[in-house]
Amino acid sequence: MASLSQALVRNWRLKLSALGLAVFLWALVQSEPTNPETLSSVPIRIQIADTGWTTSGAPTPATVELRLAGPTREIIRLVRDGTSLRVPVATIGSQDTTIALRREWVQLGDRSGLTVESISPATVRLSFEPAQTRLVPLAARLAGDITDRFALASEIEVSPRLVRVRGPASRLGSLDSLTLMAFDLSSVTRSGAFTVAVDTTGLLGSSVVPPLGTLTIQVEDRIERVLDGVSVQAIANPGEAAVVTEPPTIQIRIDGPRTLVTSLDPNRLRAWVPPELLQGMAPGEVRVVPLRIEGVPDLVTAVPSIERIRVRRAIDEAGGAPGEEGR
Repeated sequence: MASLSQALVRNWRLKLSALGLAVFLWALVQSEPTNPETLSSVPIRIQIADTGWTTSGAPTPATVELRLAGPTREIIRLVRDGTSLRVPVATIGSQDTTIALRREWVQLGDRSGLTVESISPATVRLSFEPAQTRLVPLAARLAGDITDRFALASEIEVSPRLVRVRGPASRLGSLDSLTLMAFDLSSVTRSGAFTVAVDTTGLLGSSVVPPLGTLTIQVEDRIERVLDGVSVQAIANPGEAAVVTEPPTIQIRIDGPRTLVTSLDPNRLRAWVPPELLQGMAPGEVRVVPLRIEGVPDLVTAVPSIERIRVRRAIDEAGGAPGEEGR
């Protein structure tokens, strides 16, 4: 018993000071002013229990003004974190209805001491229509270009391929796909998976699951390679005299991701003149025609040293002097 008494009186001045400070702080909190404050543009959220229906548009009005009372610090926290007025709708009795707003629908969270004094306006008008659920393809929307240092090493993959959309039947009836928000390729400096939100513009009253998509982007260092002596083909139509190209070979510069450029087999490339550009050529006639390049892999660019080439129809034996065919 003596030891308990000693413990109580030990450092009694310090303990008394701590008790006094605690009482002072309690009194300070209790005396904190509770001046009313007004919050404008608080959004209205609609929660429909009947899954067969959804809103066909934004509520009217879409926001309300709240008059709150409570500790100033709690009101400041609420303004910082944000709030909303959630309207629960258990059943749909009419496609158009007006609902009186209740103060308990304001989302105050765990903030003690706050009360809602008034809501303005006091009612909200809602329109409903049957809901529809669809699976639609998801696509990327790209902006900008990969920086000159890098090049795409494979096609960009979008995941998931399909998203589930639930919303008003009038809006979803003509919906054939959705896109992600625009993604700036110029920001890519490494390979990886990039999370992008689904663009729900025009889908008011709808929900998308999942609301996010992933872009898988593979990049490599960009390099160039020069291929010399690529033969130019100009094949005459059946029954017509042969044609020759001037020059017979060209140089092609290829550009792209390191792996694809270094592994490219030059024999895959074909530089040629389409036969339809040679139709009707008279013996000895010369034409300047565009050149086509084939066999270039996707994501690789091929630039020939010349884009147009001279072709000459050989002079056949019946119409020309001996030896002129090869000129």
